[in-house]
Amino acid sequence: MQGYPISLNIYANNEAEVADARSAIIEFIDENRREGRAVSATKIAKAVRSWKSNPLVRGKIIDYFK
Repeated sequence: MQGYPISLNIYANNEAEVADARSAIIEFIDENRREGRAVSATKIAKAVRSWKSNPLVRGKIIDYFK
C-alpha cells in the first residue's frame, strides 16, 4: 500500500481548529499503524458508510456531535 493525500472541507471556527483536527487524524492513523493495523481508504470508506447500521455506534456518534 502507498500513502495518498486527501483533501476535504470540514466545519470549523478557524484555521487552528482545522490544524488540530488534521493533527488528530494523523496521530490516529500513525498509532494504529504502529500497532499493526492499517487505516486504509477502503476501511475508512466502509466504516463511514456503515455507521448507521449499528444502533450503539449510531447513538454514540449522534450524541457526540450534538
